[in-house]
Amino acid sequence: MGLGVPDFSARRFNADSDSLARIRRFTLRTLTLWGQSSYADEVMIVVGELVANAVRHALAERSDCHGWLGLMNTASTVICAVQDPSPDRPSPRAAATHDTCGRGLLIIGELAHDWGYSLHGSAGKTVWAVVPTTTRFTMPRVTATCGD
Repeated sequence: MGLGVPDFSARRFNADSDSLARIRRFTLRTLTLWGQSSYADEVMIVVGELVANAVRHALAERSDCHGWLGLMNTASTVICAVQDPSPDRPSPRAAATHDTCGRGLLIIGELAHDWGYSLHGSAGKTVWAVVPTTTRFTMPRVTATCGD
């Protein structure tokens, strides 16, 4: 489950149809092991978007390639990093109202404290996101009252 470091874990994935389900199970097991399962929803969404982007844009046409998911637990965050073989820079785009895709980086931007990428020349890139585990976004509570 990683490189023998207690707060780091990594898993290889490819573009097959079961890959995202395996990554989600791995992520949930890792978060549970770290005592961070209360932040599983946020981290699972971020990981799902990062891996889906890697599969769609870097691995779908390269059956001989794979990507890596790395998770790191810090005192106040879980850092999610996905490495893939594509040198193309990720860029958020404005999705139209009825588009069924194209919002992944925007979703990550809302759930993560920060996100970015590092290019590795012809070896591809790593896209990362920092998910806070000390504060939680909450929707304002709306209370309806009836008049007399």
